[in-house]
Amino acid sequence: MRKLARQPTQFSQKRPKAGDALTAKTKEGVAKQSGFRQSDVALQTIWRAIARCELMPGIMVSEADLERRFGLKRAATRSALERLSVYGLVHPVHRRGYQIKPITLRDVNDLYQMREIVERAAVRLAAGRVDEVSLRRLDRVCTESYTPYDRGSEERFLLANSEFHILIAATTGNDRLVATVRDILQEMERILHFGLAFRNRTEEMRHEHEALITALARGDADGAEKVICEELVSSKTMVMDALMSSPSLLDVNIMNVFPKEGTGVLGGLASGKRGSSLPASHRKRVRHLP
Repeated sequence: MRKLARQPTQFSQKRPKAGDALTAKTKEGVAKQSGFRQSDVALQTIWRAIARCELMPGIMVSEADLERRFGLKRAATRSALERLSVYGLVHPVHRRGYQIKPITLRDVNDLYQMREIVERAAVRLAAGRVDEVSLRRLDRVCTESYTPYDRGSEERFLLANSEFHILIAATTGNDRLVATVRDILQEMERILHFGLAFRNRTEEMRHEHEALITALARGDADGAEKVICEELVSSKTMVMDALMSSPSLLDVNIMNVFPKEGTGVLGGLASGKRGSSLPASHRKRVRHLP
């Protein structure tokens, strides 16, 4: 799987959100006031729309479509699309425009496998190290909720979820581990938006986070590892349910995307045949796909 480039950070303080009803004139003013080029504003705007699945995976878009939707200038839009093409988020199609990068089963498997490797280690190291202040912050963060298909509430929920997991990693004192957790969660943002819209997992995640906090507070490394693995299995199942309901799955060579059996908790979502990382109900549907 091609690793997507890290999201530009220069807009962390002042950036227009995708979907904002700003006119082209207003966008131009934002660019001038913030000191950023219009092409940078266009890049951030389109990037955000892709990450939030406002531009759905696999769809075709044209420069004119994006100009009208986000109030962008033609040259800025073209420059942004060229850069997004280099990052692998869009693919130019001759005389048709650009295809938004589909979400593939390989993307899902690779990213969840990385999260399993990194976060199992993180929670084991964090067990017993979480102080009272951090516990209160974690408890506050895990009360966030969202409404499916409300991209704003989904984004706030995902930010809170990311803060939760990054805070846990931070208690280990390992800055590289923190950066790795942050990068993986950022790269997973689009996949998680896609899954969150399929069903509401607010209550499930709240219980999972509370159980993880309890295990960390009492220094139970084994218990914390068990909880994080269960959370990742549930999260992956949610994303897979969404993918199996999407036509974009038909573009994937299914037999080549699953890890070998026994490669970890997430590789064992279903027991039995080699490489089965889908629940049995999903595998039955897969067999009937063209």
